[in-house]
Amino acid sequence: MKTINTILIIFFIILTQNSKAQCWSQIAAGEYHTLAIKSDGTLWAWGNNDYGQLGDGTTINKSIPTQIGSDTDWMAIDAAGSNSMALKSNGTLWAWGNNNLGLIGDGNHGDGVFNTLPTQIGFDTDWVKFAIKSFAIKSNGTLWGWGYNLDGRLGTGDNLPHYTPVQIGAESDWIDINTGPNQNLALKSNHSLWGWGMNKSGSLAIGEPSETFIITTPTQTGNNSIDWQKIEVGGCCSSKMIKTDGSLWAMGLGSNGNLGNGDVVSVNTPTQVGIETDWNTISTSNHSCGIKSNGTLWAWGYNGAGQIGDGTTINRTTPVQVGTDKTWLSVKAGANYTVAISDDHTLYAWGYNNKGQLGDGTLQTRNTITQIGNSCPLAVADFKNFTAFSAVPNPTNNQTVVHFFAQVATHFTVTVRNVLGQTVAAKTGQSTFGDNREFIDLTAFSAGVYYITINTTGQQNVLKVVKK
Repeated sequence: MKTINTILIIFFIILTQNSKAQCWSQIAAGEYHTLAIKSDGTLWAWGNNDYGQLGDGTTINKSIPTQIGSDTDWMAIDAAGSNSMALKSNGTLWAWGNNNLGLIGDGNHGDGVFNTLPTQIGFDTDWVKFAIKSFAIKSNGTLWGWGYNLDGRLGTGDNLPHYTPVQIGAESDWIDINTGPNQNLALKSNHSLWGWGMNKSGSLAIGEPSETFIITTPTQTGNNSIDWQKIEVGGCCSSKMIKTDGSLWAMGLGSNGNLGNGDVVSVNTPTQVGIETDWNTISTSNHSCGIKSNGTLWAWGYNGAGQIGDGTTINRTTPVQVGTDKTWLSVKAGANYTVAISDDHTLYAWGYNNKGQLGDGTLQTRNTITQIGNSCPLAVADFKNFTAFSAVPNPTNNQTVVHFFAQVATHFTVTVRNVLGQTVAAKTGQSTFGDNREFIDLTAFSAGVYYITINTTGQQNVLKVVKK
């Protein structure tokens, strides 16, 4: 009996450890590979690995999640094509995968050149936001890019390659950047929307749709309004944006219903998707996915591999709700597949699976939402409320934007204090899972140092911000 009890205890420990290993906090989807970060800050990858984009030191495909290294300080991830990028909690930026166009940012490039392990980009420790292929923003609000610079798409105003990071323009009020194969979108702290690259199918809404005319420097778009909150670029040439009022907008290629406006015609101007004002997150590729503020998951566009997740392979020209039995925290649209995290931090995937990108141990395509691994048993208290805490720009002339990645939806209080410890501003808010922003206006304050504090139950984060 003692032997049996010992075996049962060991089995229970192993089962518990395996279950806890399935608690996911972030995901990223590339063309045929997937990245994820767990609640303990470890990095995982699976799927296609022909250019080392998984980062495990090999070029062998993996059909189940595989831990990359042993570091526990990974904070944010992105994936596209055969490339991967990540940010650590110490502000260092890392990249790996295909480097033929210099997208790793380490100065190397050329046919057959690739990195199979995460490679640090320079030695800077002040990176706060980034987008694969390949741009990043520093804590001072400056924008940087690197790579081949085909036809001037890098935004530097020339067509010269830059194989290590080079500053784009002189502005210091950038807060977000998102990129696709042809076009780039970025946000400034005043909620204005900027684009450069190719306006193919109207994906930038700058000038006439063209494959030959390249916008070589960041140019304001989005009807020149200053109410844009979130941006997402993907697929051949479509762009999705969420405004500060929660409304969803799209522009660019309309084939297969990717714009979500009920049509298949491309548009060269921001076009609202439906009339709802409760959109929280958006992700796009050949299809699009979004989560509303109530945690419901919606998808639309091309569905040839079942990536919509509604059990069919029928294209959808307007958002359809999927996964109705769950509340969703995060979703990413890969090339013809989808990965998502539910509110208990369990991982799900569906769609094309030719390289094992779903992570279920098979190469079988799925047209319904499929759980990957075990359910997560961790309680909400086991997760930090906020990670990826930063302010951009810093220093600032007037407004700074506090970024934080919320692991759970929670109430919070923002307090601004001067060097004497006096409270000069305060407000309360409600976070949603994922990337959150709080705009702090320091225009009326005198030059000097200020401390911005975000408080939630059992957690406090403090940032020092300089007002110029």
